[in-house]
Amino acid sequence: MKKIGEVIREQDSSQRVTQTPKIYEEVELTPEEKRAGDLKALGVTSLDHIFKKMRNPPDFRDIGNAFYSMANGKANYYMLLVYGGTGNGKTLCCQATVIELYDKGQLCKRDRWSDIVRHLKELMKQGGYEAYFNKFRSRKRLIIDDVGSGSTLGNWEWGELEDIVDYRLENGLFTIITTNLDGKDIPPRILSRFKDKNKAKILFDKTPDQRPEG
Repeated sequence: MKKIGEVIREQDSSQRVTQTPKIYEEVELTPEEKRAGDLKALGVTSLDHIFKKMRNPPDFRDIGNAFYSMANGKANYYMLLVYGGTGNGKTLCCQATVIELYDKGQLCKRDRWSDIVRHLKELMKQGGYEAYFNKFRSRKRLIIDDVGSGSTLGNWEWGELEDIVDYRLENGLFTIITTNLDGKDIPPRILSRFKDKNKAKILFDKTPDQRPEG
């Protein structure tokens, strides 16, 4: 009589399907390919979006210098709010900052506000809202781009943004926020946080639209 263990092994063997194993070739990325992939995941749309290649009209110099100082740790502030019209270089500066930081070994993602809002609304339905929000607002470095573009900016949105700003101001965390809104359209309670010259800086980007026509 066969032992139970032998029967089980035979049954397992009879049910096993023999398949020809697939052989996958492991392809090692070059440093340039890895860098490009990492930066894309961090919100960079072109590797040419660096400070050295950026247009520098007179009206834009203070803006570019503010971002550059943040990226290189030379700023005497750790929070930056830049507001102004569309197409005048704010997003390019955000991407240049991400690249500059990455090349110094510091990770920072550029998040569009509309994407953040969309994700938070999904989490309201699926669960995990508080955990995600708390983790997001406490990132070591945070760039929120295009506040006001692609979202309704109701009381809930402004309230969450104010919460993020308050938390980061109190904890001394690297923060950049851009918006195409006029200063009068930004709630005073948020603007006031950026008026502490020992911690923050607020700039109006009055540069004309730099996007090429046609």
